[in-house]
Amino acid sequence: MSRSGDRTSTFDPSHSDNLLHGLNLLWRKQLFCDVTLTAQGQQFHCHKAVLASCSQYFRSLFSTPNKQPPPPPQEEPGTPSSSPDDKLLTSPRAINNLVLQGCSSIGLRLVLEYLYTANVTLSLDTVEEVLSVSKILHIPQVTKLCVQFLNDQISVQNYKQVCKIAALHGLEETKKLANKYLVEDVLLLNFEEMRALLDSLPPPVESELALFQMSVLWLEHDRETRMQYAPDLMKRLRFALIPAPELVERVQSVDFMRTDPVCQKLLLDAMNYHLMPFRQHCRQSLASR
Repeated sequence: MSRSGDRTSTFDPSHSDNLLHGLNLLWRKQLFCDVTLTAQGQQFHCHKAVLASCSQYFRSLFSTPNKQPPPPPQEEPGTPSSSPDDKLLTSPRAINNLVLQGCSSIGLRLVLEYLYTANVTLSLDTVEEVLSVSKILHIPQVTKLCVQFLNDQISVQNYKQVCKIAALHGLEETKKLANKYLVEDVLLLNFEEMRALLDSLPPPVESELALFQMSVLWLEHDRETRMQYAPDLMKRLRFALIPAPELVERVQSVDFMRTDPVCQKLLLDAMNYHLMPFRQHCRQSLASR
């Protein structure tokens, strides 16, 4: 409560909750809805005021009813850009009916539920759809919740899936967290488990160089016990798929790749593969496929 002369201003902390509850009730009962969104053939009746208050895209669209909305704001570096012009197609009655191309009905339903309740139900099966819709419609609060969910959910069972989602949407922090979890988990594997991991398809990381670096970390974690397994593990890597400059800078610089005879030969074969590109079709092997 604040006073100014003979006037008193009283703040009601419950008003915002009551307002949101009332809007949710209107939405559930389909009362006073003035715009229809369609995604994958499913219609959602909504209120323009609610959409515009949370989404810059809708705010721009509803303020210029007879025009295409202006380009979206610049996104953060590393985040794939998405222009409304190529993500959203509007019908002739654009101000009242919108067909959302690129938005899944499940993702849109969950995003709308957040707008009317401040709650969003996420799972690893739905978070990518919700994330895509929130970025297309420019609702950063939902994007932030999706990122936080992914960061909190990373585990040995799902880090591959989380890495894939993070890479697709340019979530560098999430990707780093997932890779860090992978490395910490890999260090605890025994030799048989590590060998099985290198043989697994698809591989747990996105490049052969990353697979090599992960193997080196495992060996170095208990060098006295594990270094005997270096030749066996290195045989499972496809060194010819690592670009020649990285073979020199990042593989050859590792001591056992220069001192162990088996590892030396694997490195030499990969170097020869890159030095004679016109004969690569004759030198195809498990190490280059």
